[in-house]
Amino acid sequence: MNDLVRLKTEYARRAHDPRYRDWYSPFNRANLFITQERDRAITQMLGRYIRGDWDALRILDVGCGRGNELSKFVGYGAAARNLFGVDLLGDRVREGRDKHSALQFSCGNAATLAYPDGAFDLVLQFTVFTSILDDELRRQIASEMLRVLRAGGAVLWYDYRLNPTNRQTRGIERAEIKTLFPNCEYHFRRVTLAPPLARLIAPHSWFACELLNQFFFLRTHWLAIISKN
Repeated sequence: MNDLVRLKTEYARRAHDPRYRDWYSPFNRANLFITQERDRAITQMLGRYIRGDWDALRILDVGCGRGNELSKFVGYGAAARNLFGVDLLGDRVREGRDKHSALQFSCGNAATLAYPDGAFDLVLQFTVFTSILDDELRRQIASEMLRVLRAGGAVLWYDYRLNPTNRQTRGIERAEIKTLFPNCEYHFRRVTLAPPLARLIAPHSWFACELLNQFFFLRTHWLAIISKN
């Protein structure tokens, strides 16, 4: 099966799976714990490695879904007119336009982005690459992300190192990330308490989640700034 077809089929299945609605609900304590910890880490990395006037930065979110992550950048100082999102799934794009009407959404394949070279200062990807099982498609999307990124711009990467509970995903370690984005500068940070563990512990003890998250080996994701030379 073509990997793009598989992706559409899998996300259509998830849309009707009540577990996913519960896991990613803003009122789910585990999701809240994971999101807050990740967003703190993101703002720290952005503050350290991204320079310039935020109001002028052009930002693209690849695999933007409904735009929930992209919309946070308005709070960081970015102008909504400069925030662009592309997603493979038309229903998500339509929902994103309804929820975040000031942002610029399009439906399309990230392997062939409809933007000129060097159009963006910052390109985002949140758990897109681990959903792609085909190596060539991964390379094509990474190449397009670099193409539309200006020299001196950066990719903000957040994705699984491993996800042994989901056969529809495949984790990515640092070496592969560097291969996908060659000749760049890389700043990595391990984040996110393993979601199955967070879902087990968070309903009972936030403090226990904080404690467990101190153990490096229990963090399942890479957060990275990848700067284009």
